[in-house]
Amino acid sequence: MGLKDIKPPLRLSFSPYISAYVNHYPANIPGVKNTTSRFNGGMDVKYGINNSFTLDMTLVPDFGQVQSDNRILNLTPFEVKFNENRQFFTEGTELFNKGDLFYSKRIGSIPSYYNYSGVSSGDKIIKDQTEAKVLNATKISGRTAKGLGIGIFNAITNSMQTEVEDANGNLRNVETQPLTNYNILVFDKSLKNNSSATFINTNVLRQGSAYDANVSALLFNLNNKNNKYFVNGGGKMSYLRGEETSTGYSYTLRFGKQSGNFTWSYNQVYADDKFDPSDLGFFTNNNFLDQRLGFGYNIYKPSKWYNEWQSWFNMSYSRRTNPGDYQSFEIETGSYVRFKNLWSAEFNGNYNAQRNDFYEARNGQVYKAPESFSIGLYINPNRAKAYNFGGNVRYGEQQLFKGKSYNFYFFQNLRLNDKIAFGLDLNFNPNYNYVNWVTAQGNNAIFSRYDRRTVENSFDAKYTFTNLMGFTVVLRHYWSDRRNKEFYLLKPDGNLADYQGPALTGTDRNYNVFNIDLIYTWQFAPGSTLSLSYKDAAETYNTFYTQRYNRNLDGILSAPQNNSLSVKVLYYIDYLDLKKRRKKI
Repeated sequence: MGLKDIKPPLRLSFSPYISAYVNHYPANIPGVKNTTSRFNGGMDVKYGINNSFTLDMTLVPDFGQVQSDNRILNLTPFEVKFNENRQFFTEGTELFNKGDLFYSKRIGSIPSYYNYSGVSSGDKIIKDQTEAKVLNATKISGRTAKGLGIGIFNAITNSMQTEVEDANGNLRNVETQPLTNYNILVFDKSLKNNSSATFINTNVLRQGSAYDANVSALLFNLNNKNNKYFVNGGGKMSYLRGEETSTGYSYTLRFGKQSGNFTWSYNQVYADDKFDPSDLGFFTNNNFLDQRLGFGYNIYKPSKWYNEWQSWFNMSYSRRTNPGDYQSFEIETGSYVRFKNLWSAEFNGNYNAQRNDFYEARNGQVYKAPESFSIGLYINPNRAKAYNFGGNVRYGEQQLFKGKSYNFYFFQNLRLNDKIAFGLDLNFNPNYNYVNWVTAQGNNAIFSRYDRRTVENSFDAKYTFTNLMGFTVVLRHYWSDRRNKEFYLLKPDGNLADYQGPALTGTDRNYNVFNIDLIYTWQFAPGSTLSLSYKDAAETYNTFYTQRYNRNLDGILSAPQNNSLSVKVLYYIDYLDLKKRRKKI
């Protein structure tokens, strides 16, 4: 009592860093070094603007010690979405994720724009950049006492250069992505009854003649007084500006009952054929009107043998917006129960009617994808136990050629004591007589009936020397193949006919990835760390099939390995500590 005139201290800190890398890859290309080294330096800044808002800035950041992406063999027409592991893009980003318009991997790691027009057909690519260097990134975020959340994000990535060699042996660099600036602006107002209204804008500006992209969205989430009923949604607009301009629109509307034993919801999502937020977001395709009706029955009152029980039933129907033809119809149902011993089990199944797939053929033709269904059982343990294990079993079937799919996943975790813990994940996914696109011949789409086997094994371990020092190691081997059995020509009506053309070669796939990520971290002072990182990465992509898992493992281990060793020192400096030391002097 009686406390007054207390002024909060200045919240300002600096975290400069230096790092060094040695990288070895046996490329054995004349004029290209197998072993390279580099030094980096930069700084993170955190500043408390006031009691509500904080500024975070990273200057010339170094993300080389982040865990590697789990790459897979992708046979779909869409890109794969990877998890974000870079700390700057995972902490304090809740506001920027409103509306699903922000896929942080676009910044530096997986750019959406590539331009290889400067590479001619006779050129040989010597060294190709797949990631753009992040020069700086800044975010300001917070929420006022009246419930207004404000977020400002900006990042700049350097241009990407590809080194090519022409027919005469001359080397030159070709710019495949220009200097790029990424911006996000968010206003999020909290309303009564846990409701909210949001405005978000994302903007991508590229240097030179490359196109720019802008996306805006107005979002709302409204609940009644007792939070029993809700309605949410929003409208979005994308604008691409370059040699040609394009404006697209999308909206989402969802309402229903969200509390009580019985729940239901209706969801409608619309996107026209020009809506495209993929320059800073993740978006696979547009031109759809999706509708979804869901029902649920949940028991929250524990019984003698379970703590919670959930059941659901959903139906989804999709059409294109232009010209408005049918795409798909799906039914999914399932049930989840958490037992008294904190184990849980889930059983689910889904059914897909024959659908019109406008993307699989890669040339705009429709493919009448076959009717299919799948069922699965998932078991999860009590994770608090020193030893726990679980997994799932799934079975799927396609009507065409009686295609069958199996998936067996098993994991186990062992915590020996407070210092050391292990984890092992095993996944086996064989497919038989599945059908999809394999190659193109002019304007014709060629499909194949094939068998596929995917095996993924990963092992992780953590050892803590003290509460300030420890290391983690992750090993992963992924093997997936495609063994073509019969080839078919996609007809204009979307059905398949036997392929009568010349023999097709080089269409099988045998893909292996092997990664080791080992990181040692020591916090030698408050907020200051020394980290050592060793990475080993190998990747093989062959057009011929290699039988047996052990042969593929031997093959990837004997393949050229990219080895990287790095050290990074980050030192935390608090402005108030500097001020105190200066007064003592």
